[in-house]
Amino acid sequence: MSSQKPAFLQALKLSADLSDDDCTQSITDLIGLAAREQASSISLRDIHDAVDRYKCAECLNPLDIIQILLPSHHDGADELMRDCALYSSPKEVVLAVQTAIELLQQHFNGADLDGETDEPTSLVHSLTGMVSLCTAVIPRLKLGKRTAQEWCSLLSDFKSLVTYASPLATRDEGRSLISEVAHLVKALMAWKTAPATANDFPQIKVLLCSLLDTTVVSCASSIQASLAARVVESYSPRFSVRSAVKEGWQDGEKAMLDAQDALAALSGSSRTIAHKPESPSDLVYLAHSTPPATLSPTILSELHPLLLVSLQMNVAFDESLFLLFRILTQENTSMPPEIGESLCTVLPALASTHLDPFIRQFTLRLVSLILSRLPSIPRLEILRKLTADEDFPQIRGPAIGLLKEAVLEALTLPADYADSNPFASQHVFRAFGNVLFKTDPPDFFAATKTREELESSLELLRISDCLSFYYVLLQRDRENKTGVRDADQITNVESSFLQPLRQSLDEQLTSEEEPLMAVLSLQLGLDRIDDAIRAIDSARMQR
Repeated sequence: MSSQKPAFLQALKLSADLSDDDCTQSITDLIGLAAREQASSISLRDIHDAVDRYKCAECLNPLDIIQILLPSHHDGADELMRDCALYSSPKEVVLAVQTAIELLQQHFNGADLDGETDEPTSLVHSLTGMVSLCTAVIPRLKLGKRTAQEWCSLLSDFKSLVTYASPLATRDEGRSLISEVAHLVKALMAWKTAPATANDFPQIKVLLCSLLDTTVVSCASSIQASLAARVVESYSPRFSVRSAVKEGWQDGEKAMLDAQDALAALSGSSRTIAHKPESPSDLVYLAHSTPPATLSPTILSELHPLLLVSLQMNVAFDESLFLLFRILTQENTSMPPEIGESLCTVLPALASTHLDPFIRQFTLRLVSLILSRLPSIPRLEILRKLTADEDFPQIRGPAIGLLKEAVLEALTLPADYADSNPFASQHVFRAFGNVLFKTDPPDFFAATKTREELESSLELLRISDCLSFYYVLLQRDRENKTGVRDADQITNVESSFLQPLRQSLDEQLTSEEEPLMAVLSLQLGLDRIDDAIRAIDSARMQR
């Protein structure tokens, strides 16, 4: 052992004349006490510092201490494992990792390991530690046929453990696992030109690709690089009052840079994907490519199946929203109607029910961008469904805003185009009149409601959107392309919709209770409509 062994032992308050075997056992015992938070005046950091200072790594027994250190979060634990990987017998380190893998597999398979149950985060931490150990020990391994076969087995084991462990990972643990797997991939790629592994390397490379892909997808929820929030806020700084970019997003981006580097080492090319996207991992790589990948005009058709699965299964969710926004805001994107229709089935559900206000707002923005690229007929059909959606009534009000966008856009078109656009014709009232200009249910105003019921009512919000749409249409359709200014149309809307609303508002405003803000908003909307209609009547009389 090192000539500095006596000083090393004294630093750890051990007898300086211990035999080599007793020294190793004593160090193992000290590590066990410190790692398990039992009474010990010596910490793991102290032990590592002494090992480093006195060059006594040979006193460490990896077969014993690695099992103790893997689940430990104590300062110095990772450093001691690295000491083993760098200075202990490489074969013993690999054997210790194989043992740890077996124990973790038994845990996930439900085996009772003497009644011991690790905390979920310790399980993920242990797996990350195993990967890190392998990365560090690889340069010291003597290559041979058996070595290559062992690594094929280890990579397969790591892949299955990542699948089991990733749901337990915290944000930081998921990011660390991605980075460590990426480092392992790059380390093993150094064997590419080694004669001893020439026959086995193609198989190793396939396993490396599979391990990296599995890790990136399994830990996608931990990346949290705020791609969607950052891109929309750079595109539209006033998109939201409060930034939705998450603190610490840079660490998620750093983990994916590590993954991209590993991907480049595997493919021997740039970090961007050189083939047609076929798997969820391709979706993640594409979203995080640096510099941003060039998106072809047909990319939406290629990504469509992956995007749908991602949004429905909540896998690589941020990445999918980011890619959709990038695709929809570039000018040359092709938008087949069937793809737009399918996306407008999934996205409105998110805009209606997602717990995050930013996601609700962002997905509604995506729906707007999709509709703006569709031909007028499928656009109209989608809006008819959304404005009368029974499954997600929350989307009805926002859908009226989307209808307003379509009508205003059509009214500004040149005459040659506007004449064939249903949004600039009386078809608007035929398609949407029965939805917009009546309450749902029809007896909404007739039924007595408590103040609490009115406060939580989605219908009051929808009615407010209907009034806003009607007012804007009265004001902007000066050529009366939609027939909104026809006397018969004004009378119909008044009798079927506005008059019952007036009666209900009169009752609300004359009650002793202070009126709700929603009620006051409806009254304001009615007043604006009355002013607009009076102006139209006055202009008609002056002709």
